[in-house]
Amino acid sequence: MKKNKKQKVIDIVLFVILIAGAVVAMFPFYWMVSSALKPSNEIAKYPPDLIPKHITLEHFQYVFRTMDVPRTFLNSVIVSFVTVILNAWLSGMVAYALTKLRFPGQKILNKVVMAFMMVPFQLMVVPLFLMITKLKLLGTYSAMILPSAVSSFSIFLLVSCMVSLPDDYIQAALIDGSGHLGIYFKIIVPMTKPTLTTVILTNFFWSWNNYLWPMMVTVQNDHMATMQVAIDRYRTLNDMKWGATMAACTLTALPIVIVYLILQKQFVESVATSGIKG
Repeated sequence: MKKNKKQKVIDIVLFVILIAGAVVAMFPFYWMVSSALKPSNEIAKYPPDLIPKHITLEHFQYVFRTMDVPRTFLNSVIVSFVTVILNAWLSGMVAYALTKLRFPGQKILNKVVMAFMMVPFQLMVVPLFLMITKLKLLGTYSAMILPSAVSSFSIFLLVSCMVSLPDDYIQAALIDGSGHLGIYFKIIVPMTKPTLTTVILTNFFWSWNNYLWPMMVTVQNDHMATMQVAIDRYRTLNDMKWGATMAACTLTALPIVIVYLILQKQFVESVATSGIKG
C-alpha cells in the first residue's frame, strides 16, 4: 500500500511538472495569437490582459494590404517542398551507397559524412554565399534550395536504419536482374518508411522556419523572400505595429501547426521507430 501511495504521489508530481512545462512552452505561441487578435490599444495596455476583451481581425487585414502574403507564402511552400523532396531522395541514396555498396574508401567517406554533422551551418555560410554568387544564383529558388538538398543529419538517420537491414533481399534482387536504383525504391524505401517520415517532417519544419540563408540570398530581391524573411523586413518597416507583426507571425506559424496536427501520430511513431532502430 505504501508503495502504491508513493507511486501515485510521484505520478501526480510528474503530471504537474509536465503540465507546467507544456504551459510554459505554449505560452509564447498563445501570446502571439492573442496579440494578433487584440485591438492596438489593448496590446500596449499595462498590466496586459491574458485573454483579449475585444477580438478583431484588423491586424490581419492590414498585413494583407501592406505585405504580399500570397507571394511570400508561395515562395516558402516551393522552397520547403522541393528541399524536402531532394533531401529525402538524395540523402537516402547516399545512405544506401554507404551501407549496402562496396567501393574503395567507403569507410573513410562514411566517417567524413558523419563528421560534417559537427560543423555548424554558420561556418559554411560565407563559402556557400561566395559559391552561389559566382554561379549567379542570388535571388533564385536554386540558391535557397541547393545548400539543403543533402544533409549529414538525414544521412546519419538513414544510415542508422539501413545498416540493420539484411542484405539477402538486395542480393536476391540483383540475381533477378534488378538495378540498384530499382532496389532502392522497391525494397529499401518501403523498409525505411518510418525513418524517411522522420527525415521528411524534420526537414520540412527546418526549411519552413529557416531565416538566415534565405535572407542572405534574397537580400536584393524582395519578390523572392520567404515568409520568415518577409516578416523580418516587414517588422523593420512597421516597427511600432506590433499587432500587425504578430498577425504576420501567426500566418507563418499556421502551416507548421496544421501539418503537425494532421501528421502528429505518424510523426511520433516515426521518431520512436527510427530511434529504436538507431
